[in-house]
Amino acid sequence: MPTPFFDDFAEASALDEGALVELARRMEAFEPSGEELRLDYPEEPTALARPRASGLLRLMSKRRSSRAFSGRPVSRRRFSALLSAARAWNGGDHRAHAAAGARYAVELFAACWAVEGWSGQVVYYDPVDHGVVALPDPAPSWEETAPQLGLTVTGEPSCLLVAVVFPDRVTAKYGELGGRFALLEAGAVMQSFALAAADQGLGGVVVGGMRERAWLRALGLEQTGARVAFGYLVGV
Repeated sequence: MPTPFFDDFAEASALDEGALVELARRMEAFEPSGEELRLDYPEEPTALARPRASGLLRLMSKRRSSRAFSGRPVSRRRFSALLSAARAWNGGDHRAHAAAGARYAVELFAACWAVEGWSGQVVYYDPVDHGVVALPDPAPSWEETAPQLGLTVTGEPSCLLVAVVFPDRVTAKYGELGGRFALLEAGAVMQSFALAAADQGLGGVVVGGMRERAWLRALGLEQTGARVAFGYLVGV
């Protein structure tokens, strides 16, 4: 089913080199007005019962964005635990995150710079078999990658997780609405990564601005209709 509206949105929001420069300029020029980022009602909110400190709530309280990395390698065990955030735990139709119609539009890759066993490689994560497949081309260096991201960090991260959306998987069933469902799924994966990083004591930060066409070329996905949803820098 054709989805011109979602396609137009995806194309307009994709970053090329010029758009990345404009994004950096816009971010630099932005000045917060100091407003509270919540809705304001005249009534005082009714207090809720203090939640019991469950493992999930403690983990959520540890979630934060970290932009400082040491460059130290991430172990195989930690890397495995991180990718498990998108694992199919009970068969291919039941993964760790929600997806409209169980169509699972998000696929995951990792450009590894300091990951035990895969440094210098780009790998695809197979969520059903919980394993990785090394792609034929080497990972671009961190020095090459850093200028292509819409944020600044200190030090060198260990890897960049790249979440790629295949919107046709859901738009074939839901039409234009499927584009929104695919992005909702990507958001669920993003939060899962953030919690998994916190659980492993790793630093991580979401990369919303990436040069989409360059990464699709690097991943061999130029002709597939895929879209880059986000990146996630991870390190010690």
